Formats: sequence, C-alpha cells, structure tokens
Amino acid sequence: MRHPDWERRLNAIVARHQACPGAWGTSDCWMMAMDAIEAVSGERILPHLQTYKTEAEGYKVFRKAGFKETVEEALADELGEPISPMLAQRGDVGVIERNGAVSCGVFTSAGFAVRTIYGHVEKDGGKRVEVMTGYDLQFYPVSTVLRAYQVR
Repeated sequence: MRHPDWERRLNAIVARHQACPGAWGTSDCWMMAMDAIEAVSGERILPHLQTYKTEAEGYKVFRKAGFKETVEEALADELGEPISPMLAQRGDVGVIERNGAVSCGVFTSAGFAVRTIYGHVEKDGGKRVEVMTGYDLQFYPVSTVLRAYQVR
C-alpha cells in the first residue's frame, strides 16, 4: 500500500536529486530509485546495496549480493515480475538502456527520470581513479523504458 502522502514525498525526492550534485552511493540512478521507492511505499528496501562511494565499489556490492549483470536483477528480485512500461504509474520504477549500460529510474509526471553521472577512469601512478566530469537528472519518454516494476 502506498504511503498516504506519496505524491508530495516523490516530488520532493526528484527535486532533491535534481538540485544536488551527483555522487556515487548518494545521488546516482540506483540511490534515486531507492529514495523514490521509500517515498512511495514508506519503506527502505535493499539497504545492503547502498554502501558504495564509487561506480566500481557499487558493482562489487551488487556482485557480492549475487547480482552479476545489472541493477535490474536486484529490482526484479525485490519487486517481482516486471509490468509493461505503458502500464506504469507515477512512483513506479524501471530500467532503461543508454549507451550500452542499464540504468534505473522512476516514473514521474514529466517522464521517466534517471540520475546520470558522467565521468571516466584515469590512471594516477598506476592506480585507477574515477574522475567525475558532470551529472544531471534526465527525463525520457515512457516509450524508451525497457521494463517497469510496480511500487506499492
């Protein structure tokens, strides 16, 4: 059952992620989806997948939990069978493929919102260092969403 004030709470989460700097483990596609689910349902899910500070650490946390491919594996495991994106409602979550990578996001009144972090990896004295070059919150048409998951 959705939280009685889910619409206001969801709008606040989207606005917060739109206004704050992107950061792995704080404001990235996964964390925005987790915040949106909590806003809608009133419950925080999958807290063990929210303890990373870099993209590489995030992949390691997911692999350790048994999710080897994409964030969608964790969403499906927790939220069940996907629904058609055309049947998704505001507050539901889903996945989209961009530039060969699967990202998650949330359905809003403005479209499917996905938090994006841009960057690349450089070598510094032989050590790999992630360099973040930008971030934003992008809105996509519902028709571009691969699969959706209902949030109750």
